[in-house]
Amino acid sequence: MITMVELEKIIKSRKSMSAMELDELLQSCPEWVAQNAAREAKRATAEAQFRIEEEPIIADLALAGFEVGSVWDLVNTNERYPSAIPVLLKHLTKAYHVRIREGIIRALTTPEARGLAAGAILAELHKEEDSELRWALANALTVVADQGNAVAIKVLLDDPACEDVSERLGEALKTSGSALRS
Repeated sequence: MITMVELEKIIKSRKSMSAMELDELLQSCPEWVAQNAAREAKRATAEAQFRIEEEPIIADLALAGFEVGSVWDLVNTNERYPSAIPVLLKHLTKAYHVRIREGIIRALTTPEARGLAAGAILAELHKEEDSELRWALANALTVVADQGNAVAIKVLLDDPACEDVSERLGEALKTSGSALRS
């Protein structure tokens, strides 16, 4: 049995160790084991809450023909899901936990949403305050923006309040311009 201080010293002093060695070392520290158990319990509780909160979008996706356990299943699939785009857009404006909203935004970051989602994404970007979601929204525009969005993206790009996402907006402006050449 080792203390947390000893654990930290050992980890800092080692140049490398296998995953199995690290796991054995961590398990030899009761304090770390207790903290890890608390972290896992908190994560499991949050996951259960997310599942409950996500039920409306999961039900709507099922009606559209997509049996998923989470909106993140769409993010992580190689399958196309064009008929899910309207469902995702419907739920984009709803008050979900940040993690679920990020999943919706990332699920909309697909070529199937081009020409359909950019307006709603731009509207959400105007309202969104969470920096990670602002980045995800601006990033989605790099995929879904078309010629009709160029002016709106340029306005955002020139807005000092959007400096945090200016790099992604610049890419989105290029994307919207590429629609001119397509």
